[in-house]
Amino acid sequence: MSTELRIASSSVFVLTGARLLDPAAGLDRRADILVEEGRIARIAEELKTEDSRTYDLGGLTLVPGFIDLRARFGEPGREERETVDSGLSAAASGGYVAVCLLPDCEPVVDNQAMVQFLLERAEGHPTTLLPLGAVSRGMRGERLADLGELARAGVAGFSEGDRGLESAALLRGALAYSKMFGLPLFELPQEHSLREGEVHEGLVSLRMGLAGIPRLAEELGVFRGLRCAAFEDAGLHLQLLSTRESLELLRQARESGLRVTADCGAQHLALTDEAVAGFDPSCKLFPPLRPAEDRLALAEAAARGLLDAVCSDHRPAEFDDLDREFGYCPFGCSSLETAFAAAHLALVEGGHCELSRLLELFSSGPRRVLGLPPCPLEEGQPAELSILDLECRWTYRGAEAATLGINSPWEGREFSVRPAGVVNGPQLALRS
Repeated sequence: MSTELRIASSSVFVLTGARLLDPAAGLDRRADILVEEGRIARIAEELKTEDSRTYDLGGLTLVPGFIDLRARFGEPGREERETVDSGLSAAASGGYVAVCLLPDCEPVVDNQAMVQFLLERAEGHPTTLLPLGAVSRGMRGERLADLGELARAGVAGFSEGDRGLESAALLRGALAYSKMFGLPLFELPQEHSLREGEVHEGLVSLRMGLAGIPRLAEELGVFRGLRCAAFEDAGLHLQLLSTRESLELLRQARESGLRVTADCGAQHLALTDEAVAGFDPSCKLFPPLRPAEDRLALAEAAARGLLDAVCSDHRPAEFDDLDREFGYCPFGCSSLETAFAAAHLALVEGGHCELSRLLELFSSGPRRVLGLPPCPLEEGQPAELSILDLECRWTYRGAEAATLGINSPWEGREFSVRPAGVVNGPQLALRS
């Protein structure tokens, strides 16, 4: 299968020959779909219309559309890392109908003008951009941004991006305002005084001779976030949980009735801190990759419903970012195009859950976090679908990827499933 995406747009078109799979709706059959004005107009066998375009999806599977809850591009300010165009192309290649974009670009997304800029740059793409607004002005952690202005401008939620909120007072204020506007608050939990390091604090960091980031840094942040949310009687979404203890705190909060959701990164499901032992900067993540027992705990939490979603945590880097000593390389990896395949490898092929649960983690779970209604694969519903090739053995090659980022931990690795594109309203992106 080619790596190039074919993009088309039409008010009426037919998708033929695909397997339609929506476990929540009890749907698993081969049928054709007629899309009219961005909605599923009809599902039937061998649909034929004289005046519409037809796309043959024989051998492919259509599922409810994926939404990514955490990605970072570079535009504006660092377009050499990723532009809005290349980032959304990578998202479509990864099977995402929508992607939440962190606000930490240059300038920060803390005002209406920046939200409008991003939305305008994203017009015409088959993947919808969902900007997140900064919690504090300039993301300096000193004063709350005008969250009302951001809400009116169309942000999907609020976040302090890769930095997270250092001030509990700002966290309380953000919780109160997010509750008022009915938008989720995304928090990357951490205790800032303990986050100085390069990898997980443990045996691997000792062997590498590097300062480690203790699991306590995350767990204190989780505890603080949960206590603040309980005090304000507000919802909270915790991102990139990575330790057993964090999951236990989440479980206790859920049982107490707290309205808290959480996700983890696809890389943390599939890799351990041993992956970074060779000083590969593509495996230098934040939070850091953890030992095997934490990875297994994450996999079980995702499989059994404790975690709501799996996100890509896409953070692209260019050559100049990585052509330096390991300690000076940035955190993060390019992952929009591999997140589903990596999660499938860890969860389905790893024996933790069925494909149906994995689809929930990429579609209905993220929708629930964002407060969006379900979008089942049914007549009358919006045509927001991911296209999957569930019988495709392929090898990731950065040189063939849509992203500009070169920092993938999966370079040269083989996978057994692959997203093949998206249907998003009147638009279709399909790998030909």
